[in-house]
Amino acid sequence: MIVMAKRSNSGKVQYGEPVGVVTAQSLGERSTQMVLRTFHQAGVSSEVISAGLPRLIEIVDARKRAKHALMTIRFDKGIAKDYERVKEIKQKLEEVSINTLINGFDENLKNGTMLLHFDKDAMSAHSITLRKVMEILSSRFPDIEVSNEGNEVTIRYKKRKDVRGVRTAFVHVRDEIVSGVEGIQKAVINSEGETFYIAVSGSNLKGVMDIEGVRPENIYTNDIFEVLSVFGIEAARNAIANEIAYVFDIEKASMNFKHIALLADTMTYSGTIKSVGRHGVAGDKESVFARAAYEETIKHFVNAGFFSETDRLRGVAENIIIGRQITVGTGKVKLMIKNEELERFKPEDGEKE
Repeated sequence: MIVMAKRSNSGKVQYGEPVGVVTAQSLGERSTQMVLRTFHQAGVSSEVISAGLPRLIEIVDARKRAKHALMTIRFDKGIAKDYERVKEIKQKLEEVSINTLINGFDENLKNGTMLLHFDKDAMSAHSITLRKVMEILSSRFPDIEVSNEGNEVTIRYKKRKDVRGVRTAFVHVRDEIVSGVEGIQKAVINSEGETFYIAVSGSNLKGVMDIEGVRPENIYTNDIFEVLSVFGIEAARNAIANEIAYVFDIEKASMNFKHIALLADTMTYSGTIKSVGRHGVAGDKESVFARAAYEETIKHFVNAGFFSETDRLRGVAENIIIGRQITVGTGKVKLMIKNEELERFKPEDGEKE
């Protein structure tokens, strides 16, 4: 119990400690030393991930989609040591479109036909048969007729007089996904000791979770908004904190995790993810002066005057602007004394005040 009490006390700060300002200084000082670069993800040689300052900006700006979305899929012990089972799951993950399986095509917009030349090696590599492809196209495109001869498939658009419709249909046919999970461009099997896991380029939590053998708790993605939509705000808060910590770890910059956690809490306390800038946390401040101090000064003052807003000067920025003592640290404490008690502090005769 004594050890637990000591740990609890070591995590506390003094009353009035400006933890927000200290966090901002701690994160800001280190982020200015970061490099503007990207690097290759281990195991996914053709893909790069954002690193350093670009990735940090992407997180705190709350970008809706990660520029380089990546997932890591791990497995329970029964599957993790079985390479063939992991390989089978990997084949179910990779998005395979018609464009992936063909080595060329010929279009005749006038006659409303398109000839697809399928690659035997590509079909074999993804364990897809020509019959399966034809069945998928026939079921998903009711306006086309499908026939084949050898490794060539002929697509005929029923309304061939509609040239624009023909062209649109043929583009959609070539882009149609026949296997795998939408959004997963590439999957690579990596080893870790005697176990195997899959590194994925792209992100689709819901699609991956539907695959047999994959458990939700064994999936990790760097796409924060996808974590929010699937697992909720608490998971998104943890994802933000983990991703920021990962950025600093790559840069070999020491950082107290409590500062990172405070930033993550600030971005998610409202129940959704807000950016740190004027369209998020800074723009939602109660104080007019605090909002105006960040960006778009004139706009905030004009709006405040138009809507008769009142600034109660409770925060740090607004008090600094008007030259008033800030309400943190010693400025957080106010002393009061009764008039009759002042008699005790009056100097006696002959003493200097």
